[in-house]
Amino acid sequence: MPGPRILRRSLLLAALLAAGACSQAPAPRCGRLFVDGVVHTGRGVERAAVAVTDGRIAAVVPEAEVGPWRQAAGEVVDLHGAHVYPGFTESHGHYAGYGMALEQVDLGGAASYEEVIERVRAAAAALPAGSWVMGRGWDQNLWPDKAFPTQAKLSAAVPDHPVLLRRVDGHAVLTNAAGLAAAGITAATPEPAGGRIFREPDGSPTGVLVDTAAALVERVIPAETAADIERRVLLAGRKLTELGFTEIHDAGTSRATLRVLRRLESEHRLPLRVYVMLDGTDDGLLDAELPAGPSTSPDGMLTVRAVKLYADGALGSRGAWLSAPYSDDPSTSGTEVTSEARLAEVVGRAGEAGFQPCIHAIGDAAVTRVLDIFQRELGDRSRELRPRVEHAQIVRPEDVPRFAAIGAIASVQPTHCTSDMPWAPSRLAQARVAWSYRWRSLLDAGARLCFGSDVPVENPDPRRTLWSAVTRRPEDGAGPAGGWNPAERLTRHEAVEGYTSWAAYAAFEESRRGAVAPGYAADLTIFDRDLEAGTPEEARQAVVLRTVVAGRDAYVGRTGS
Repeated sequence: MPGPRILRRSLLLAALLAAGACSQAPAPRCGRLFVDGVVHTGRGVERAAVAVTDGRIAAVVPEAEVGPWRQAAGEVVDLHGAHVYPGFTESHGHYAGYGMALEQVDLGGAASYEEVIERVRAAAAALPAGSWVMGRGWDQNLWPDKAFPTQAKLSAAVPDHPVLLRRVDGHAVLTNAAGLAAAGITAATPEPAGGRIFREPDGSPTGVLVDTAAALVERVIPAETAADIERRVLLAGRKLTELGFTEIHDAGTSRATLRVLRRLESEHRLPLRVYVMLDGTDDGLLDAELPAGPSTSPDGMLTVRAVKLYADGALGSRGAWLSAPYSDDPSTSGTEVTSEARLAEVVGRAGEAGFQPCIHAIGDAAVTRVLDIFQRELGDRSRELRPRVEHAQIVRPEDVPRFAAIGAIASVQPTHCTSDMPWAPSRLAQARVAWSYRWRSLLDAGARLCFGSDVPVENPDPRRTLWSAVTRRPEDGAGPAGGWNPAERLTRHEAVEGYTSWAAYAAFEESRRGAVAPGYAADLTIFDRDLEAGTPEEARQAVVLRTVVAGRDAYVGRTGS
């Protein structure tokens, strides 16, 4: 019989051998095993299987070692050579707003004001008299005369319903005579701070209200209920997962929406992860949330860690705040939607509480102000807090290196570039066009970027964003053959990172999301092809076969079974 020392050595050797075997063999439990996939990892691309246990990636298993894992797996999913990417993230969208837009009259792509009116009239015919008709997506830049509409024709076509039609960028609305009457807006109504009421020569309102002026009508619309919000969140979530998204950064979550999100999370009903940017205009919400500090739910599906503010409006409605007047309307330089004092106050409060400040800034003057505020109010904590400039569309040359210097993230939406390029040069003139949508300049200067669509402002389909980022051309092929300001294009690999690893960093998630690697969340977006191979046109035809959130199927396409 061996002595105690020999016995201990034998036991130790056995343990070491067992540990070595475990490193090669499957874990005791493997809930799901995705086999025969082409996996895009941080190391490159490899034919492998992905083992998932308890919502996390247990292993990326080379093809030659898959056999034992198959035997241990509770479920084996054959991907038939499909391409497995880290779960895509929509880094700037309006979650409940997208759901609301899906329920409203779709005005996107309307080629004339008359077409807008006809779509609204048809929708109104199916509603009880007196009820509000809501729509979204009109864009006067697509119309022959490119002029902002006035309410007279709309009021004549839809006299028995108040109407609220939101412009494509969300920064202007059009209402009819019934809507103006319901809101009490007349020639005597003063301009609200941070907004504009468009007027006829006699001072009467035209029906177009920009930025904060839209609230004059919005406040008289019947309030949405918790049931409305839940329905819209679930609808939007279903659409987003069909497009391959596993997370959305919700840019301006209201207190009512946050209540619904928390309940859905507690009931395990959120269709995808949500990174909440609190609505920074709501002091009550900030008072309730900031003292508690940032939080993430136990299952990682809901994170409350950021605050959203607005420095200016949008370029399409001439609300983006520029350092010099608009070239096509010298009477305005845009709108300072939120005062500098208010921005500084909320950024300071958010930073002290450990929350990430995220500020919408499109015009160059707005971007400069936001960077100044981040630098002044956050000081040495700026890099730690990773403040975000949402949109960052027009950036002066001297501001480009400041992003990296203070650790500010440029949260960009490449489809804004290709949507805006037919008319943006007339807004900006040649000198400022060179400052516009400058992703390569920011990246080369050391700045961090992340990608989104600003849904429902743009179609959230990531294939469109990838196309815009690498070509800077409209999908119809119009515009310069090499793209608009082609020096600002990104590579195909960088564009994919904008939706994966870059997006994870923008939400402090780089240690648990944004990669297909052991220990990371089992969030996977599975396409039928390599998004970096072939031509950009071929990549634009990619099909989402499956979307996996925390190891569970959030969407399975017809050919993804």
